[in-house]
Amino acid sequence: MLRLLAGEAARRFGGRVAVDSGTSRLSFSELDRLSDQVAAGLAHRGTRIGDVVALVLPDGPQFAVCYVAAAKIGAVAAGVDPRHPLRVRLLAALDPMIVVTMPGLLPSLPGLDVVTLPGSGYGTLARNEAPPPPLPPDPGRPVVITYTSGRTGPPKAAVFGERQLEAIRAHGAGVRWGKGDSRVLWHPMGHMAFATRLPVFLQTGRTTHVLPRWDPEAVLRLVCEKELRVLHGTPAQLAAILEVSGAPPSLDLVLSSGGPAAPELIRRLRERFGVPVCNRYLCTEAGLGLGTRPGDPPQDAELTVGRPRTGVDLSVRDPAGRPLPVGAKGDVLLRSQAVMSGYVGDGEPGVFAKDGFVRTGDTGFLDELGRLRLVGTESRT
Repeated sequence: MLRLLAGEAARRFGGRVAVDSGTSRLSFSELDRLSDQVAAGLAHRGTRIGDVVALVLPDGPQFAVCYVAAAKIGAVAAGVDPRHPLRVRLLAALDPMIVVTMPGLLPSLPGLDVVTLPGSGYGTLARNEAPPPPLPPDPGRPVVITYTSGRTGPPKAAVFGERQLEAIRAHGAGVRWGKGDSRVLWHPMGHMAFATRLPVFLQTGRTTHVLPRWDPEAVLRLVCEKELRVLHGTPAQLAAILEVSGAPPSLDLVLSSGGPAAPELIRRLRERFGVPVCNRYLCTEAGLGLGTRPGDPPQDAELTVGRPRTGVDLSVRDPAGRPLPVGAKGDVLLRSQAVMSGYVGDGEPGVFAKDGFVRTGDTGFLDELGRLRLVGTESRT
């Protein structure tokens, strides 16, 4: 899928910027061309269908190019945050065919094929030749591995394949091409916010702005300079942005994700920026989840995380797995075509219910309007 989308995005959007790190930019046409060259290089080094390509790279153009390159030859890209204290342990658990990194990000890794890219460019990893021919469609083929946050234990590696990415693409872009609004990425590129949403970004032509590290002043400065219309972040990130003084940027929407936001925070955001504030709720394993909409009553975002998105089933159950009535508190489960294939390795026993629902780790209840209210969270996003 990513091979076809990258090629079509290059044809439609050409020189439009796909990824902007502030110091380097990558256009949609460059993303397609360079990922072809890196795909040829990966194949030349023996990478085959189903092999894991671990990307221990800073956020920026090189990450995006290597991710798409791996997908073009049927390999599985796994983004490992180079700042994560457990990065070496995470790599060992992946058993990668190849590790792509930059100088100074990893210690010596005997027994692994490590390619260290130069400060810019792709060095010997890129070959100026055609990549292997396109692969036949396979909805079950794994494409990307992304990690849970690790708030309830060591991060777990969730696998997403062609089927899940297609479901996310269909939900986020449908049949339209273009009209993608530029945004600041609020998580590392290996996180699901980029790793599983890349098909949507390609189809809509969205420019992704990344920062060396997330900083509230830098985020607001970038939003103002680039005249971005949507501000997206976790409740903690958005609360930090509210503490930055100065005139607020002109926005159309504020999105809160990654955990329940306090009603007071939602109200303060709405008052500060003068635009609707919406919640987005899911766990990494679910792929798609719930949300409130800009036209909903203000109390929807203040009190709830909204209703299921199209194609998403929501269930609140007791410890025995029985569905609970409206108003009864229980375990929150989600189901859709975007639910992960599973974890790498042992993962977490019992994350899936027998009927395909995935347990989010959160507790909540459905109110009389069909909205989910969380009362305790251990979310793995």
